[in-house]
Order: sequence, then C-alpha cells, then structure tokens
Amino acid sequence: MKGNLDTVWHTPLVQRFWSVFGAASIRIKVMGIVLGVIVLLGLFVTIQLRSALYDTLETQLHVQGIGISDNIVLRVEQLVSGDLSALTDYLQGTKTHYTGSGHNTLVDYVIVRNPDGTILATTTDGAPPPEIEPSLPIDPDDRIHKLTTAWGDVIDVTTSMPNGLIVQLGLGEDSIEEITNTVTFQIFSITLVMIVVGFIAAFLLTWILTRPILSLVEATRAVANGDFSRQVTRWANDEIGDLADAFNTMTRSLARAARESGEREALREDYIRGVISAQEEERKRIARELHDSTSQSLTSLLVGLRNLEEANDLLTVRTRIEDIRKVVNNTLDEVHTLAWQLRPSVLDDLGLVAALGRYIEDYQHRYRIQVDFVTRGLDERLPIALETSLYRMVQEGLTNIARHAHAKNASVLLEQRQNGIRVIIEDNGIGFELDRKADSQKSLGLQGIRERTQLFGGKLTIESQAGQGTSLFIEIPFAVVAESDTG
Repeated sequence: MKGNLDTVWHTPLVQRFWSVFGAASIRIKVMGIVLGVIVLLGLFVTIQLRSALYDTLETQLHVQGIGISDNIVLRVEQLVSGDLSALTDYLQGTKTHYTGSGHNTLVDYVIVRNPDGTILATTTDGAPPPEIEPSLPIDPDDRIHKLTTAWGDVIDVTTSMPNGLIVQLGLGEDSIEEITNTVTFQIFSITLVMIVVGFIAAFLLTWILTRPILSLVEATRAVANGDFSRQVTRWANDEIGDLADAFNTMTRSLARAARESGEREALREDYIRGVISAQEEERKRIARELHDSTSQSLTSLLVGLRNLEEANDLLTVRTRIEDIRKVVNNTLDEVHTLAWQLRPSVLDDLGLVAALGRYIEDYQHRYRIQVDFVTRGLDERLPIALETSLYRMVQEGLTNIARHAHAKNASVLLEQRQNGIRVIIEDNGIGFELDRKADSQKSLGLQGIRERTQLFGGKLTIESQAGQGTSLFIEIPFAVVAESDTG
C-alpha cells in the first residue's frame, strides 16, 4: 500500500500539481479550499435538488392527470349520447378550467376517441400530432406515457371507458420546467451569497491564521541572525498560541544559553590569560632559582675545584673535597626540589594517593596548615591522565586555601564510588559570597578546577559563606573512568 502511494506521489502529474499548489501561500490555499468546497457543494445540491424536485412534480402531475381524467370520463358518459357540440364545449371548458391560475397544471389537449381510434371530440385546433395516437387496445395498468411532440413534452393519460370510448388527457410539463428553473435560480443565488460569505470568512480565517505565523517567521529570522530578545504575541488560546509560548520559551532559553556561553567564554579567556601569565611567572621563578641557587652552587663548585687544584698537602685536599661534596649535595637537593615542583615523579611511579600524601606533607610543613587526607576505594591505579588531573585539582584547591582562605585546618577526601570519583576539599577559613565575583587569582584557581573537571564530563559544586569556610565538591562520572581504563 505504501509503495503504491509512493508511486502515485512521484507521478509527473502529481508532482506538477504540487509544484503549483505547494508554492501558493497558506492564505490562498485556505481560501481556495473554502471556496472550492462551497462551489462543489452548491453544484451538488443544485443538481440533486433539481432532479428530486422534477421527479416529485412529475409524480404529482401523474396523480393529477389520473384524477382529472377520471372526472372527465364520468362527465363524458353523460354527454356522449347527446349533442357532440356540448361534449366539445365541455372539453374546452375543462381545459380552460384546469389550465387556469387556480391549478398547477397546463392542459394541452383533451380528446375523446371512438373504439377504433377516430376522434369523436377534441380541444385541438386541427388534427393532433400523430405522436399522441394511442396504442390499441388500452392497457388499464399502463395509462400514463411521457411523449415528445411538436407542442413539447407532455404527460398523456389514456383511459378506456366501459362503452369502448377512449379519453386522452395531455398535461404539458412547462409548469414543471418553470418551477424547477425558479428553484434552481434561487439555489444558485443562495450559492453566490454563500460564496461571498465564504470568501469573507476565509479571508478573516486566513488573516487570523497567517498573521501570527508571519510574526513567528519574522522572529525566527531575527533569532537566526543572533537576536534572542525577540518575543511574539500570543494571539489566541489555541495551538498557534501554544506555539508562540514555546517559541518565546525557546528564545529565552537561547538568550540565557548565549549569555552563559559568553560568560563561560569570558572566564575561559581569563583563565587562558591567567594560565599564560602563571606559566611566565613560573618560568621567571625557575630561571631566578636556577640563577640564584643552582648557578651560584655551580660557581662555588668551580671555585672549589680551582682551589683543589692549587692545594699542596693531602689534608687541604680532603678538606676542600668535603666542601665540594656539600656543594654538590645542595645542588642536587635544589634540582630535585625544582623537579618535584614541576611534576612529582612519585605520581608516575607510585600513583595518585602516594603523590598526594607527599604533596600534603610538604604543604603542611610549608604553610603551617593542618590537612586531614582521607582516601576510600582507591585500591587500583587510575588512568594517568585522570590521576594527573585529580592531583592538579587538589593542588590548586589547597593553594587557594593557603593564599586566600586564612584557614588553620583543611581536609581532602578522595574516594572511588560505584558511580564515579568524588573529591571534597574543605577549609575553615574566611569563605566568600558566591554571588560576588572573587578576585582574579582565586577565580583562576577555581576556573582551572572547573576546566579540568569538565574535560572528564564531571561537575564542580562550590559551597561557601563569609566566615563559614569553603567546600569544593568534584564529581567525575565512573563511565569516563571505565573508558579511560579500556583506552
């Protein structure tokens, strides 16, 4: 069935029709449909009613013809034995009587014939047309015939009397045609009025339908050009009104999304600028430390070697070698500390938990902040990319606490749950108002945590109040962890 419909749809005739009809506006389509229905309905009603009216009037004319013919037969039985002129006068009077305005009939002729078919008396001037000659003998069950004569269409009612005489009554159908034409004209006039009314109704209907649609089209074009502030008016409490509300909701959502996207992009740009600035600062610090400590240590090492070269006795040589050894040890410690700050090797060798333990131990010693570090469920190594990101998140969170929170205590919870990885970093510091933009460095740290979290499809939630400390909740879906494991 579907294949047949597709075949019909792709025929050239249907495609040509749709190329024309489909290109028309909704207003033309609706008005065309309404007017077409009215015209087709008017034609159908006119044809059906004209046919039914004609049949009804013709049936009534048959009944009237039989009644008139039976009355004439009774009178003819009384007059046939007398003067034939009286019979002729009676027939003329009968014709005149029933053709008058008081009766809805038109008597064309009344003829009385002998049993052999010859005319005994008639109302016609001259010989009647041969088409009305009766077929003898007369069948009492087939008295009515519709004949087409030179006078027009007539209903011929033929009655056989007991004495053998034949009475013929001819009723013209002109009255039926006149009545039918009159009614047809009235129906046609009503159809024209309905077409005018339908045109006005269709025009108003299409105006009501297309105006909000055109407003939606205009607003849609504005939205396509980036103007999310456009709103459309709800015209009525119908489907188009619901469409207008849905469109307004969509534009508000798009405006909010565009605003949030712009804010995120601005934060991302600030974050990138901050990262670049932090990288430059880190390079300056490394260069300064290399110059101030490592370079000086190497210079001292060169001086010590030169002094060693100039030493003359064994005791002096041993003393200067010991000094050189101390300089080398200090240099190694400085290089090791610098390498640890850049990236702890224990993160690659022993994993996230061990690396965070070493970092938090050094953090407590450096900043004098007590940190409670708790892990749960991390029995196996995580993917190195995820471990590195989690390490940097905790590092940035604790660095923010040291720089801005003025806290005495902090805690770090790291656990692997059934639905993912959760990290909680809390402090008892001064906190801040979430609706107030934090200073740029604090925003940079939090933005860095948020960026790293989003890379793994996670979510960062911040809870803080002035004087109540700050809590960071990091949730990373377990599915992402599983995918990383398989990779």
